[in-house]
Parts: sequence; C-alpha cells; structure tokens
Amino acid sequence: MRTWALIAALVVVLGSLGAIVGARAVENAQSRRVHRSFLTSSVDIAATLKLEIQGQQDLISSLHSFLIGDPEAAQTQFSAWAREVHVFSHYGAVTELGAIDYVTAAQLPAFAKRVGAEQATPFAIVPPGKRPYYCLAPFGIARPGTLKQQPDTDLCTTAFGPLVLSARRSGKSAIIPYTLDGVRTIALEEPIYRDGVVPTTAAARERTFMAMIALTFLPKVILANALIGHGDTAVALHFGGSRSNVVFYGGSTRGTGTATVTLHDGWTVDTVGLSYGSGLWGDNVALAILFAGIALSLVLGALIFQLSSERTRLKVLVDERTEALHFQATHDALTGLPNRALIVDRIDQLLVRNRRRGTRGAALYVDLDDFKKVNDSLGHAAGDRLLVMVADRMKGALREADTVGRMGGDEFVILIDGGDNEAAPDVVAQRVLDAMRAPFELSRSLLPLFINLSIGIAVGDRPSGSEFLRDADVALYEAKSDGKNKYVFFNPEIETEIVERVTLERDLRSALSEHQFHLVYQPFYTLSDLTMVGVEALLRWDHPTRGLLESDEFVPILKRTGQIREVGAWVMKDACAQMATWHARGDHLDLSINVAGRQFDEEDLVDQLRAALRASGLNPGSLIIEVTERTLGENTDSIVAQLLRVRELGVRIAIDDFGTGYSSLSSLRQFPVDTIKIDKSFTRSLTTSAESRALVKTFIHLGRDLGLQTIAEGVESFEQMDLLRDSDVNLVQGYLFSRPLDAPTLEAQLLAPRRDVNPLKGS
Repeated sequence: MRTWALIAALVVVLGSLGAIVGARAVENAQSRRVHRSFLTSSVDIAATLKLEIQGQQDLISSLHSFLIGDPEAAQTQFSAWAREVHVFSHYGAVTELGAIDYVTAAQLPAFAKRVGAEQATPFAIVPPGKRPYYCLAPFGIARPGTLKQQPDTDLCTTAFGPLVLSARRSGKSAIIPYTLDGVRTIALEEPIYRDGVVPTTAAARERTFMAMIALTFLPKVILANALIGHGDTAVALHFGGSRSNVVFYGGSTRGTGTATVTLHDGWTVDTVGLSYGSGLWGDNVALAILFAGIALSLVLGALIFQLSSERTRLKVLVDERTEALHFQATHDALTGLPNRALIVDRIDQLLVRNRRRGTRGAALYVDLDDFKKVNDSLGHAAGDRLLVMVADRMKGALREADTVGRMGGDEFVILIDGGDNEAAPDVVAQRVLDAMRAPFELSRSLLPLFINLSIGIAVGDRPSGSEFLRDADVALYEAKSDGKNKYVFFNPEIETEIVERVTLERDLRSALSEHQFHLVYQPFYTLSDLTMVGVEALLRWDHPTRGLLESDEFVPILKRTGQIREVGAWVMKDACAQMATWHARGDHLDLSINVAGRQFDEEDLVDQLRAALRASGLNPGSLIIEVTERTLGENTDSIVAQLLRVRELGVRIAIDDFGTGYSSLSSLRQFPVDTIKIDKSFTRSLTTSAESRALVKTFIHLGRDLGLQTIAEGVESFEQMDLLRDSDVNLVQGYLFSRPLDAPTLEAQLLAPRRDVNPLKGS
C-alpha cells in the first residue's frame, strides 16, 4: 500500500507540474499573439496616418497644377475646381484651402479689379494704408463653420506675412502647427512659380513667384480615421521628431506597450496599447488548464490509490462470489441441500468407491405423500417451510458420511455408503420414517401437521448413476402404489410393469406437442323420443408404438403429473371449435367436457374456458363441464369459487359419476349444479339389483326436486332403457345408442342423415 501511495503522490506531482507548464505555454502563446497583434496594429495605424498626410500633399499638388494652368483664376473658377475634386468629402480633415498672392502697390488696382467683381462689398485693403506690397488671397474655400479668409485682407501684416515672404524667396514648402480659436490645427504652405519650376536663385524666385498655396487640416480627424478598428489603442502624432513639443493625441488605452514609427517630412507616430498578455492569472484559458490539470491529477492519484486498496478486497469478494455461485449451481436454493446435478455426480462417486472397496451402497428415493394438499390448503409459503423442516429432520437421521439432496418439488434422495450395519438401507429408511412421525408445527396450521413418506431403495452396483437413480425411482413408484408411508426395495421382477408405467409417463410428456391426442364424441339422447341433443368429448391417445389408448389408461397419469391442465385446455379449445363448426351447419347440440380436479389447482380454468369460447365463437349456453363428485370434495371453497365464475360465463355444470363420492345431498346443496350424471355402475346393475333401482330413483327424485336435469350413462340394453324410462330419467348415454365416434364418423353416420330428414337444419 505504501508503494501505491507513493505512485499516486508521484502522479499528482507530475500531473500538477504538467498542468503548470501547459498553462504557462498557453499564456506565453497568448502574449506572443497579443504582441504581434499590437505591432501589426501600430504599423497599420502609421500607414493610415501616412496616407492621410500624403492625401493633404496630393491635394496641394492638384491645386498647384490648377494654378499653373490658369494663373488668373478667380473665385468662380477655383470653386468649380474644388467641387470637381470633392475637397471636403474626400479630405475629411481639411478645414480651409486657398492661395496667397504677393501683390505690389503697382499691381494692386489690377488685383482689386480681378477679385472685386466677385466680392459683395467694395474692395478695401484691411488694414488700410499704402504699402510697397501686400499679401492677398484671391480665392479660397473653408469648411462650413470655419471662417474664410477675405481677398482684401493683407496677410503680410499678420503672422503669415513673414512665412509668405520666406517661402517666396526660399521656394520651400512649410508645415506650420498652430492654434486657432482654441482648436489645434496644421497649415501646409507651398510656393508656386511660373512654369511650375522652382528657380535656383533667390532673385529669380522672387521674380517668378506667382502665389503660395495654403491648406489647413485638423490632426484629430486623421488620428480618428487611423484608429478605426483599433480599439484600446492611443496614438501620439509628433511633428519635427519624437522629442518635438508639437504633439497631437488620439484614442485611449489601458496598455503600456509603445511602438514608434517615423513617417515623412518630420512626422513621427507613437502607438500605445496592449503589447503583452495579462499574465497567467489574467488568462482564463491558462487558468482553466492549470486548475483542470491539477484536479485531474488529484482525481487520478486518488483513483490509483483507491483501486490499489480495493484490489485485494475485490479479489476476496470474487473468490467468495465464485464459491457462492458454485454453491448455488450445485445446491437447492430453498433447503441448501445438494441439487439434482450434484446428487447424480455423487452417485457416480458412490458407485466408484463401493467398487473399489467391494461394498454395496444404496440410494433412497424419498417422496412426501399428499404434499399437494399442504400447498392447496395452507399456501406455497407454508409448503416451502415444511420442506425445509423435513430436510432438517432427514439430515438429523443420517450419518455425516451420508448425503441427502433435493431432486425438486417434494422429492429427496439419500445416498448411503456400504460396509456398516448402521447404514443398512432398511435401517436408514426406517429411521427416516420414524423421524417424520412427530408432528410439524406451522404458523398457518391450526392443528399439528403429520407427514408421511414413501421411500424407494436401490442397492448394489449399476453401470451408471442415472440407472441407479432410476431403479430407486421405480421402487418409489411401487411404494406409492402399495399404500404409501413405507419403503420398498427395487425388485427386478416388478421392474417391467413399473418401467412400462414410467415409460408411458415419459411418453406423455411429448404427446401433446407431437399431436398424438384426438377427441371422440359419444352422443346423449332424450329418453322420451331418443332425439340426440348433445355429445360428450372424450380424449384418446394415438401412441406411436402401443396404438390407440383410452382415457382410463393415461388420464390418471396426466392428473398425477399435472399435465392434465395443459391437455385439458387443449381439449376445451379443440372440442369448442368442432362444436362451433357443427352449429354453423345447423346441428345445435350441447357439448359436454370432463374437467379433472387438477385443472382447478391454478385457478385458471375460467380463463381457459373463456379463451376457448372466444376463439371458437361457440355459445356458452351450449357448453357443459363435468366435474366428478369426488373432485368436489377435495377443496370445497376453492372449487365453489371457480364454479361460480364458470356459471357467470353462461356455461352449465354437471356432476359426473354421481352417487360414488361424498354425500350426494350435501354436494347438490353446496355447488352450483345444473345436471347430475348417474354413474354407469348403477345403470349396469339396474336389472340385477333392487338396491340400485332404488338408488337411481332416489337420485332422479332428488334432482327433480332441485330442478336439475338427470343423465344416466352406461346404458347398454333395452331392459336398462325401459327401467330408466319408468324412473323418469331425462337423458341417456351408452353403447346401446352409440359408441364414441370421431368427428368425421359422427358427421357421416349421425349428423348428415338428420340434416337430410330436416333440410332446414343444414341451411
């Protein structure tokens, strides 16, 4: 654990260092991008300013060309030229543009005549007085809101006079910063000489001087234009070098980085802005990387430590879970005993041990007698508790070397090693039977519960464990058949008969899925006129090797195994479909179907009936279900509830084998019955037994008093029929009238002829 703790700490340290390095790298990259962007912005601003200043020079050059072409131009011609070149719209910083002439006293009358014609007031020199020369502006324009220089104002008497005279002699342009009415501005002056050529000597320049072009513009305007698209930036425009006091400012910034660019003609621009990043703590992306990296390192370190600490515990849990799963796979979940798979394996081991030792082992197949009644009366939860208690008693009656396992349901197997008198199979079997004699106390049972066991014993050697277990099962079958609550040893002499029954039971498991069942129908008639009014559906089995089997040969097995529920549902569906077909052809007969007691176990009988009726479309009033009197006495409350639901469907109910079960009067009063069927044992003895005749009359009178219909089954002679007619039986059924017939035969022999007699029935 210390090693894993050191590894986790190392991961955290290295991850945090990596996060710091990554954050620094991101911050440095951001600073470089900011610096490059600032330099690019500075160059762009300087280029824009240079173009703006150059634009003013270009405007002067254009005016220079205009004056060379028309030396005597007046205000009208100049204004036309200014409109043509769009002075104020194309040059947003220009406030005033014009020309200044050097006029001698002799030239003054001609100058006055040239400009006076376009002047609203008389031409008069300002300030008045006679002087050898004058500095006068023959024409000019000013941006709206700016005072325009008048033509009769002598500029030689102002600060511009020396500039004009200096430019006339020197032939050089001048840039003059000044403040006018509180507004800082710049004036550009350029002398013009005849033919547009600057003479080489001062005398020649004075002689050929024509005029001086004067242009004024606002630096703040060109600075504002240069800062478009460059927010958070300030600019200082210097004239005469970066150390000059003539400085024009524009923009604002929070940055401290500075870049200086020299333009032309003494112009210099300083750009101030964000030249570097805001540092690690001011860079959100870098901070996000830093904190995320540190957090990830901490999580990864914690995860490594957690996984390392859980590794051993998980290994232990896996081992424990593997053992638990193996136990679950080989043991019964309810009792904790070995299950079928483990028992079969231990039987094989038992046989191997006994062969090696030369001893004889034994397998005891144990089954609880009538365990179903516990589930039906007390519920499955109580049945499960009883199975646990039985398993505990069995274990207490055995040695530690012996094995007891649960095969499923209420079946157990005990394996006994040979070579010990105390372990003799009959001794162990009796000990187990004795252990069950004491009553069991269950919370839902008002009285102590007594349990009986049947035990089948197989002793000796067998080729395989499955054969050993099969022989014990055969012996168990014989113990059940011989009265229960006992043990029976496997005897090869009885093997054939029992194996045949076991084989038949096994074959029944696939009979339904392989369509080996079919139905036959035995008619029943009114005794008064022998009219066929219905048929009883009877089940037959086309066994693949034994041929046709009647219901008495296999239905008891279906009841014992519980398959009767599935087969019974099929009988309902098939019989209802067939009867619906006959009804569609005009044969309106009743259909009687036998229902076994096991079909009431799951309380789904009503659902099966409803499904069969819905699928076939048969009228529920045409259907009769027959329940034996013995079945009605097995679980009265549950069966009564289900029979009431059957009656709600419109289906009628008949008691079959009436007179052979419990008290007939009690049954008739308790159950919702429509019909009673007098058992054929009474019918057959009518001609030989006065007691039977008396009982039959009693049954018939009882049914009549209760408003029930009576059917006598098993009628095989005319003498029986006459006695039943004298007893006022309603319906009869038996071989005297017809044996059970399959559907095609019944159709051909009985139904079709009836339709020929009465054609309306088949319409």
